[in-house]
Amino acid sequence: MKAERTIKDATADAAAKIHNGVDAAEEQVDSTVDTLSARLAALEAHWREHADDLLAGAREIGDVAGKQVRAHPVAAFGVAFVAGMVVAKLLRR
Repeated sequence: MKAERTIKDATADAAAKIHNGVDAAEEQVDSTVDTLSARLAALEAHWREHADDLLAGAREIGDVAGKQVRAHPVAAFGVAFVAGMVVAKLLRR
């Protein structure tokens, strides 16, 4: 009878410790998720803030490149041809 009671007490104690450990782990996971969510929100806000600047810069570079190609079509073809040869050689390796 006493051994049976000791086993029940030990089982209950182990179950309580496991339950407490699971609760603590859940709290830690919740905290980590909250932290990551806040950081992702800040990163998204940063990217949205600077996206227009990046797009404007890309458009400007595209416009300049387009003007150079129209002004020097033979040179542009030569540069594109050489770049294609280099890329093809690198991809063969």
